[in-house]
Amino acid sequence: MLAKAPQSFSAFTKNAVPFGLYSGPVADMKTDLWASLRRGQRKTWMYAGAFSSQYYVGFAIADAGIVATAFAYFFDSNSGQYVEEKATVPFAFGSEFDPDLKTTWSLKKFSITRDGDKFIYSYQGKRLDIKMTVVENGQGSTTIAPAGDRPFHHTYKNLLLPTQVEAKVDGQMVSFGGNIGGLDFSKGYPPRHTFWNWASMNATTESGIEFGVNLVGDFNNSIENALWQDGQVSQLSQATFSYTRPVEKSIWQINTLDGVLSMEFKPLGMRGESINALLMLSRFKQPFGVFTGTVRLNGINHKFTGYGVVEEHFAKW
Repeated sequence: MLAKAPQSFSAFTKNAVPFGLYSGPVADMKTDLWASLRRGQRKTWMYAGAFSSQYYVGFAIADAGIVATAFAYFFDSNSGQYVEEKATVPFAFGSEFDPDLKTTWSLKKFSITRDGDKFIYSYQGKRLDIKMTVVENGQGSTTIAPAGDRPFHHTYKNLLLPTQVEAKVDGQMVSFGGNIGGLDFSKGYPPRHTFWNWASMNATTESGIEFGVNLVGDFNNSIENALWQDGQVSQLSQATFSYTRPVEKSIWQINTLDGVLSMEFKPLGMRGESINALLMLSRFKQPFGVFTGTVRLNGINHKFTGYGVVEEHFAKW
């Protein structure tokens, strides 16, 4: 069992940051103690994805201090149709912007609001309208990670979330849902130079057991790696990622060193972006597609199929 997340960032001091993986969110995420770092070092983003055997949807708004970005995309694996719309706005969020899990985000036509236990991700654009409702149960995982000479990095992630998507894509209505949602709220001070691989999926074993997995390689190493099953989060060991470039054409091999998880990822499509804002550089490729492999649950190995994303990310924050 994981320990509960720290109550407040304000309790952190330079020599006493409680690095590790925890259950549930941090209650008080104010970053007043590091106000001078708000523009130059603090990065915050709110992301959600919904992935089924046919449809893939991603949505995010990010505040990188000197620039803000947002995107929404929709992919139909049956037809191959991919539609993405995005926005980039310098200094879009004010100096006082200090978001937590209850904060309303708004950038151009993108918005994220909280209504009780639901997150509502909304966008209305030229080719794509999306309303994605994700039910947050408070049973996610919090990571407090070291960040070199910076204060700390933090992320809250949750998977297997009940999610409903209503979309209009090139004039056609699409509706789907189930325990297919995942969210990522990150707020912290990542190292100046950062590289990571990431994998996030919701999966079902051949015997019908649902589980979710979040893995990160290099950045944060094993601190962030977690598995969701039956409302509980457990820690996984360090993960290894093996693939070739171009990443969207490669079959990825992903394993945990504890032997719990061994899987293959086959991309069906990809979202990528490169942002160069002088003092900040972010370059990533995020294929979405199908995971297959074996997982050990309660001492028994199971074959599974899952849906989600992997990522290769280089950043200079």
